[in-house]
Amino acid sequence: MKEADEIFASLSQPDAYVWSALISAHSDLSEFAEAEGLYHQMVNSSVVPDGHVFLAVLKACSQSLNLEEGMHIHSCILKYGLDSDIYLGNALVRLYSNAGVLEAAYILFKKFTDIRDVVTWSTLIQGYMEYGFSFEAYALFDQMQQEGIHPNEFTLVSTLKACSGIGEIEYGWNVHSFIIQHGFEHNLFIENTLMDMYVKCNNLETALIVLNKLSKQDVLAWSIILGAYAKNQMFEETLDVFCGMQQNGLKPDPVTCILLTKACQNSESLAYGRQIHSLIIENGQELQYDVGSSVVEMYVRCNSLEDAQALFERLPKHELPIWNVIIWGYCQVGNPGKAYQMLNAMEHEHVLPNSEIFERLIRGSLMSGELDKGKEIHSYLVKLGIDSSNSIQNALIDMYTEFGFFDDALQFFNNSSELDIVAWNIVISRYSQFSLNKEAAFFFEKMQKAGFYPNQITWNALISAEVCLENAIDLFWQMQVEGVAPNDTSFVCILQKCSIYGQLNQGMEFHSYAAKFGLDACMIIENMLIDMYAKNNSLETARFIFDKLKKWDVVTWNVMIAGYTMHGHALEALKLFYRMQQNNINPNKSSFVAVLQACASIALLEHGKQIHYLITSKGFELDLHVGNALLDFYAKCGLIQDVHVFLNRLPERDGVAWSTIISGCSKCCNYPLASQCFRDMLSENIKPNASIFLALLSACSHAHRLDEACFYLRIMSLQHGVTPTLEHFMILVELFGKVGLLKEAEELLETLPWSSKPVGWMSLLGSCKKHRSVELARRCFANLMEMREKSSSSYVLLSNIFEEAGMENAVEDVVRSRKHADAWKQPAKSYIEVDNQIHEFIVGDTSHPKCEEIYSKLRTLHSELKNEEGYEPHVGLIHKGLSIKEKEMNLWAHSEKLAVAFGLLCMPEGTTIRVAKNLRVCADCHDVAKLISIRERRDIVIKDTYCIHHFKDGSCCCENFN
Repeated sequence: MKEADEIFASLSQPDAYVWSALISAHSDLSEFAEAEGLYHQMVNSSVVPDGHVFLAVLKACSQSLNLEEGMHIHSCILKYGLDSDIYLGNALVRLYSNAGVLEAAYILFKKFTDIRDVVTWSTLIQGYMEYGFSFEAYALFDQMQQEGIHPNEFTLVSTLKACSGIGEIEYGWNVHSFIIQHGFEHNLFIENTLMDMYVKCNNLETALIVLNKLSKQDVLAWSIILGAYAKNQMFEETLDVFCGMQQNGLKPDPVTCILLTKACQNSESLAYGRQIHSLIIENGQELQYDVGSSVVEMYVRCNSLEDAQALFERLPKHELPIWNVIIWGYCQVGNPGKAYQMLNAMEHEHVLPNSEIFERLIRGSLMSGELDKGKEIHSYLVKLGIDSSNSIQNALIDMYTEFGFFDDALQFFNNSSELDIVAWNIVISRYSQFSLNKEAAFFFEKMQKAGFYPNQITWNALISAEVCLENAIDLFWQMQVEGVAPNDTSFVCILQKCSIYGQLNQGMEFHSYAAKFGLDACMIIENMLIDMYAKNNSLETARFIFDKLKKWDVVTWNVMIAGYTMHGHALEALKLFYRMQQNNINPNKSSFVAVLQACASIALLEHGKQIHYLITSKGFELDLHVGNALLDFYAKCGLIQDVHVFLNRLPERDGVAWSTIISGCSKCCNYPLASQCFRDMLSENIKPNASIFLALLSACSHAHRLDEACFYLRIMSLQHGVTPTLEHFMILVELFGKVGLLKEAEELLETLPWSSKPVGWMSLLGSCKKHRSVELARRCFANLMEMREKSSSSYVLLSNIFEEAGMENAVEDVVRSRKHADAWKQPAKSYIEVDNQIHEFIVGDTSHPKCEEIYSKLRTLHSELKNEEGYEPHVGLIHKGLSIKEKEMNLWAHSEKLAVAFGLLCMPEGTTIRVAKNLRVCADCHDVAKLISIRERRDIVIKDTYCIHHFKDGSCCCENFN
């Protein structure tokens, strides 16, 4: 080009043809400014431009998007009477289309009605397509055929891209049919665009058919399919396509490798990400900057900062975007210290950080809870003098308000000359979060006076923070009166309130209202609906919504599993957990917490151990919440010594962990270990809370330690500042009753300030049975009826007391009252694990495949225990008009006896039999279990709703106290 310019400069009077050639050459080399400059130089030298010159300079203007210059050329074309030239007309249509002035392009298009050709049509179709007018582009494609103009490959490519924009496959099928009918199906350019169209219309199956029919497959064709799989995070399919590409002799280009990395965007896909990295290394492309950077970003998104850092250090250069990615990664995993080190390294390499990096560093400090590190970054910003941008100021306001430093945050807020809606929303949201509703309301009013209109974020913050359901609902409606439509977050906030306050009917109304907005199919709302229905014991509705979903995420599975667990359907919860993995949904920490609670509820030790192994393999074992769930699981399985060992392995032990182990000791009737754990906790400077004292008092109750209970009740407020609640006093009432201080228990109940105390009166009623106090039992029952407490247990206890006192008429009266109140207890169920299978038994169960063997074993045990061990059946527990023998048979059909007998039949000798029951173990089953432990030389563990009974050598850990 240099030589051409020199020859041109040597010419004394170049003509229009020479000027045109030189302008075209510069335009072809993308030297648009030089091309346009030459045109003006030509005009100034009095050379009259011809059509070729105008074509050349219009090409430069069109490609450089210099509309002003192009319009000047258009006026010159009109001046010289060349406006009827179709070639110049097409160039002008291209100029206006490229610049987005589609109305002008269409006017010219209409002007050339009689002479427009396929180029004119194709140019306007391309313009409409590129600026998002896909339907108009497709309409032009139809119209040109009606006018007898045959589309060429450029027309078809633009039209196919327009079909992608429309997103409806029917349009694409019509164009595909045209392609086949007119012999374009072997044009690689068209075929690749066709595949891309099917991919973007979510018809991957047809795209694969097109790929397989290609006469010649290039890298682009494979990359289109690979990119589609990668976008949908279909890891195995992405790798299969990549391998297929290599088997066809095609070496992936950098774009293909970058697409590969997009398949892995979270920690669950890390293993696939490492495979992809290996393939990129094999192809020798790891250290190509764009490819290497995308692999680093992949590792960052997979939370594998170690891998990301290792590759980052191997890259030959580091530009600003890759620094941004690696610093963002460390901030995301809560390591702002390492992010700050990378900032220093960045400066060492003389790369100037931008505001985005500092914003991420501040937000990283916020996420990790390291205010000092955030302040350090703030000081650094002040030093550089770049703390005035909106994004950084908002990040600083967010950080200081998150930690409750509102005065510091308001300094930025009040001194800012360019407040935006984001800053107002941060301040209002944070005040709401800290329940400072007056301050939130003040800023809500102030923002409107400042000319900012509350948006969905503002209203959602106020709704979320409102502790009163009625007020939250009022805000929800006020939001719409003010012209702001609720979004998915608005409905989640209000549905969550309905769930928390148990207002299922109102929740159902908002469910219907969400459907009117078309938001009931939004995944976050679907998950919230499942959660609301499940938590409010409407499990059938929750499961109906769950089953009709087309797509589930890990949260969907978690809320359904948690719902089943909460309402005593542990087996359903466990089935869902296994089905979740079969559906390729990887459980997260919340999944493991929920399923461990299910296993703990019915003491599924073997299944729980398998889940523990899975937790360990995923590296979650030492996470605080998962660790606490494991503690709870092993404690509820009665393995309290193992729990203590595991507690000592946890790197962090909070109040929940100590509360769990103390509660476990209590359930296992191990007061000495519970009190020791309390002392160990205090030695670690953990402040005891109400839950910990509740567990400790419960341990005292199980062990009949009245003096110790009174001591702990006294010090909880005097030494530790914890105010006793109704639950704490109820345990004291229970303990008074156990040790025979019935009068003191009654007086305590009558003097407590709380109006409703059904738990206390029920507990005292149970003590009346033990101490045979009929009159007090009547008063307890009367108080329960006054509180409208229609639990079947109160009727059963009172009838048992009357039965033992020989008051047959009174028993009949209670039975009639019970029938009238429709107060029937839930069916008793017992569970046992054998060979990794869970077996469920109900009273008198005959559905089990081994029921004949089970009842045969029970008959043998009944005879042996009665004749040789001095067993006396508790026939007084049965109130029906039955004979003594029938009552005995009824007792020996209890679910826990069936489960124990099944364990004796199917489990190896010496193995501990572990049974869980959904109600309390009756006195007869308790005595039988003790005797069986001697007779069969077995440890038997029965977990009921009150206690974990460990029977060994004829005695129980509860020492018959319970």
